[in-house]
Parts: sequence; structure tokens; C-alpha cells
Amino acid sequence: MADGGASEMIMLVASLLVAGIVSGVLVGSYANIVDGMEGTASQSEVDSKTSAGLVSDPMNIDWNSVTNQTTVSIQNTGILSLDIDETFMMLNGSTMNVTKSGGPTNWAAGTVISFTVSGNVAFSSNQEVSLNVVVLTETKSPATGAHSFTEVVRIV
Repeated sequence: MADGGASEMIMLVASLLVAGIVSGVLVGSYANIVDGMEGTASQSEVDSKTSAGLVSDPMNIDWNSVTNQTTVSIQNTGILSLDIDETFMMLNGSTMNVTKSGGPTNWAAGTVISFTVSGNVAFSSNQEVSLNVVVLTETKSPATGAHSFTEVVRIV
């Protein structure tokens, strides 16, 4: 009888040790999951506050066939300031060189920035092409906000 109680006590202690180890692993995993969810929430929140829109007349994009460039105006329609140097555009699937052409140096909410868009592409008059624009937030913490939009524009 004495042996039965001792073996039961050994099994109880072993079970408690295993349960303690498993619970420690589970608590650590839960903390990692919560941290990951908070990071995702921060990214979603920043993305929801990041927005921009085309101000230029989409049916009247004046493409200079000699210099292979045009000017496009984009307005910050979000809440957060955008990074002027982190603005990307594609015309008809071709990546374009994008540079700010005068105007403000800070792209705060509501501000319109004009960009010179150039590239080694050729367009015919009245050709409709897609303009893809990607903007990023100026503040990179807790996350970098991103917004993209596509407009069909007519080259004149």
C-alpha cells in the first residue's frame, strides 16, 4: 500500500511539472499572437488614414511627345502627411520617373502636389491608358501607410 501512494505522488508531481511547462509555452504563444494582432491593427489603422486622388482632368492629360513627359496633380485626401519622394506612378503599365514640380514641400492633408511624370514611352493622341499611383505616408512609425489608385486617363 505504501508503494501505491508513493507512485501516485510521483505521477502527480510529474503531471504538475508537465502542466506547468505546457502552460508556460501556451502563455508565450498567446503573447506572440497578441503582439502580431496589435501590429496588424496598427498597419490597418495607418492604411485607413492614408489616401490620395487625382486632381488633374483625367480626360485631358497633355503628353509632350518631344520631352516624353506630362504634369499630373495629386491631392492628399487622407489624414496623414504623405512622403512626396515616395510617390510612384505607372502609365499604361510602364514605370515612370516622378519628380515634384514646384509648390509646397510638405504634403499635408488636403494639399495638392504637381508632379512631372516622364518616361521612355510613346502615346498617340486621344489614347486612353491607365494611370496607377502609389503613395506612402511620411511617418513610418508604428507603420508606413500605403494607398494606391488607378484612373483611366486620355492622352491629348
